[in-house]
Amino acid sequence: MMIKIFNLHYRFESMGKILLLGDRYTVSLFKMMGAEGKVVEDPYSLEDEIKNVRKMEDVDLVLITKDLYDPVRERLESVISSQTKPLITVIPSPYSEAEPMDVRKLILRALGFG
Repeated sequence: MMIKIFNLHYRFESMGKILLLGDRYTVSLFKMMGAEGKVVEDPYSLEDEIKNVRKMEDVDLVLITKDLYDPVRERLESVISSQTKPLITVIPSPYSEAEPMDVRKLILRALGFG
């Protein structure tokens, strides 16, 4: 569907799937909300899981729980920051402390500018 606003054309496509990689508790909660999820017990297998997800054409957003991401942050930072589709972001889990998010940075990255 194309829409024209102020001489700018925007193309809207249907949203792909949301996939959560995390602990059993958080995956269960997201599945109840209609998202897909995969339980990942070992943080060091997260890089392989992300490589598998990149091959899935129907996934647009990948959420990773913070407690799973933190032990391998340095290994995955470059992979995640260069990834545009699917968009990969880290969310707090029930077992981690929440930190303020830089929403502007996330939006720019989602638009392909960051």
